[in-house]
Amino acid sequence: MKRGTRRLLVVLAIALIPAVFLGIPALQIAFAVSEDEVDPGTPVRLSTPELRTLEQRVQYAGNLEAEQTAAALARVGGEVLELLVTRNQMVQAGDVIARLEDDVPELERAQALANLQARESQLRAARRGAREEEVENARAAVEQAEEDLATAESDLARTRRLFDAGTISRSEFESAENAFRRARTDVENARRSLRILEQGATEEEVEQAEAAVEAARRQYELAQLNLSFATVRAPVSGRVTDVPVEVGSTVEPGRPIAIIMNDDLVRARIRVPERRFEAFIRGELSPEAELTAVAFRTMEPARAEVRRVGTTIDPSTRTFEIELIVENSGGLLRPGMFVNSWFTVARETDVIAVPERAVIRRGARALVFALNDDEETVREIEVSRGLSQDGFVGVVGDLTLETRIVVEGNSFLEDGQRVRVLEDA
Repeated sequence: MKRGTRRLLVVLAIALIPAVFLGIPALQIAFAVSEDEVDPGTPVRLSTPELRTLEQRVQYAGNLEAEQTAAALARVGGEVLELLVTRNQMVQAGDVIARLEDDVPELERAQALANLQARESQLRAARRGAREEEVENARAAVEQAEEDLATAESDLARTRRLFDAGTISRSEFESAENAFRRARTDVENARRSLRILEQGATEEEVEQAEAAVEAARRQYELAQLNLSFATVRAPVSGRVTDVPVEVGSTVEPGRPIAIIMNDDLVRARIRVPERRFEAFIRGELSPEAELTAVAFRTMEPARAEVRRVGTTIDPSTRTFEIELIVENSGGLLRPGMFVNSWFTVARETDVIAVPERAVIRRGARALVFALNDDEETVREIEVSRGLSQDGFVGVVGDLTLETRIVVEGNSFLEDGQRVRVLEDA
């Protein structure tokens, strides 16, 4: 029963009391009073629909990991002479982490350098030809080698007689044989060297000398590289998370000297329910997400990119894994943090949206009340609800962006009811 009707009945009842005693004229008085009573209407606040883009998002939790973690390794063995970093220290790629004992690699480098210089000298000699004194020295070397061969041959003959007589052991006889063979080889080498000096190096011999120089140069570069390994450098930029050695300890090749974590980018591993698997695999969901860390209550959501979608389902949890990558230029996000992520699963653009409180349910119907042109009464408009976001819901029904709708005071309104418009919401 409307409020105005109830007031009329009360006035009429009061007026009927004197009517019993005074007669019909009292009724006329009562009706006169009721005609002056006006229904002020239900107080309401109004607003108008908006054109919006609405999204439906889902939230899943996960944990952060560093995108890149690398170990600065000992490439050569030796004693740790110096450590130049500590835990939590920031380093740049190439910074010196430690210095190791370098006596052995330094000796190898010196040997390789000497060999390179000798090969280069031989190449120069092969290209320019031999000097007279070099030829004389080579002739003298041949004569000496021939004398040594004659002596070795004589010693071998004598040793054979003694061995056949059982006077000496087989090992002594074999030593004499080996000495004879070496002497014969020395003669051949000396004669060849003399011949090369007298005739000059052939084109093939020069090429061989050049190849020997190149091989010696590569050996020297390798020795230099091994020497440089005694100085351990940071392989990546980042924060030192561990230094598992101490000064004075001896390390083997491959032993970690320091662990470095680069957290400019961080990776989030998110577990997603199996029912979303098809949408992710087919690319129906946005390749971007938003992410916040539970440790920071006021953190603005960070943009994250879907790097990888897992292809297997965990039978125990009925979930699969999504890997997100997020920039961490401010350094707030740390590996191990618990994070929440949001994915957009549906989006509607340019939809008519009204405040959630403007839509009320009456049974199975969703209604919005709109102000009529008389600006005194309202009409009900049945609508279909769409996506909702940030206090707004998309609706489809007989209303436009100019329609003035009730957003407060609509709980008990009826179609055609009188209202009193307060200041718009």
